[in-house]
Amino acid sequence: MGSWGFRGALVNDLSPLHIGVCTGVSFVAGMIDAMAGGGGILTMPAIATFGISIPQIGGTNKLVGTSGSSTATVSFLAKGKMDRGVALLGGACAAAGAVLGALALVHLGKVDEKLAKTVFGLLLIAMALYMFFKPRMGGESAWAGPTPRNLAITVAAGIAIGFYDGFFGPGTGSFLVFVMVRFLKFDFVTGTGNAKAMNFASNVASLATFIAKGLVVWPIAIPMGLANAAGSWLGASLAITKGARFVRWVFLGAAAAVAARMLWFVAAGR
Repeated sequence: MGSWGFRGALVNDLSPLHIGVCTGVSFVAGMIDAMAGGGGILTMPAIATFGISIPQIGGTNKLVGTSGSSTATVSFLAKGKMDRGVALLGGACAAAGAVLGALALVHLGKVDEKLAKTVFGLLLIAMALYMFFKPRMGGESAWAGPTPRNLAITVAAGIAIGFYDGFFGPGTGSFLVFVMVRFLKFDFVTGTGNAKAMNFASNVASLATFIAKGLVVWPIAIPMGLANAAGSWLGASLAITKGARFVRWVFLGAAAAVAARMLWFVAAGR
């Protein structure tokens, strides 16, 4: 279909087949992401196949992720599977961190992907192993309320993981779920609901930054975003219906898969 120009880069392939395949990937990614996080590890490589720059991949993927996290957030909120105080405070901090992360990516123009994938891949493996050997964790809520400790953890996690989301992204939801379950003692379903709200806030904030810089490739982002939203709705519905035990195993599988994919790219020199 020819070449399309987008503020500093050419998109060489916007064929219906190419977009259709990536849209299907986005649907699956949204379903997984709503339950456990990690959908970006599927959507970012799909977007990268269009041959656009790293900042444009980040911006386009951010619109896709925002679409999915919005649907999941509404679903968890409607079913009462979210602590609104944690979601609001954590979301505000995640939004601030995400703007800083997105600006850092825009100004740097690139990420040391090998280092980032190695570090965060190993962190995800460590999290998955920790959760695997703590089978009772997240089964029932032991949330102690808005104590100074819990508020401090919420603020710190929001800023730090929000920055990561704006700057790099893959696995953000998994990191947030881990904080909610391990440190704030929520059950897996409510913890995931809180994580989705925080992820939505960080997505919106960083997306606004990418849009302002002209780094969203809309013909790719719109169909993939719609598919991601549909997948997220289905994933959130499954999580709420199936309960904490089901979400725990999805979380373990997603975290392991994201980590494996990151480390495989490192080993393959990609």
